[in-house]
Amino acid sequence: METVQNELNPCIACGACCAFYRASFYWAEADDAGGTVPVELTEKLNDFRRVMRGTNQPKPRCIALVGEIGKHIYCSIYDQRSSVCRDFPVAWENGLPNERCDKARMAWGLPPLPPPTVNPESPDDPTTTTPSPSPTLPRAA
Repeated sequence: METVQNELNPCIACGACCAFYRASFYWAEADDAGGTVPVELTEKLNDFRRVMRGTNQPKPRCIALVGEIGKHIYCSIYDQRSSVCRDFPVAWENGLPNERCDKARMAWGLPPLPPPTVNPESPDDPTTTTPSPSPTLPRAA
């Protein structure tokens, strides 16, 4: 079951973006201003923006990230996460690559996510996909 989950949402076995990028967002997204992000997990970036604790440093890792990068990982505030996290697309989610996802994965020694391929047994069913093999050579960042 876990393999199927990871194929449907590769973020479940990744988390590289949460330990590579600064997660900053409009200050009113925090719960003390009517938003959903727990304010105690944030810090002030400037007068208009907050940042998830742990992501505004040279080796970022979001305080809400639980687990091991590239293995099994999850966001402890997934339903309350900020817009910057909700809006970060998984590579190939809408048929498009995400170079920022690839860059974060490569920084953690993970290959870029390959595009899904249509299963030849069900060419008319876009929900039936199989992952293509991972490239063996690293791509330029």
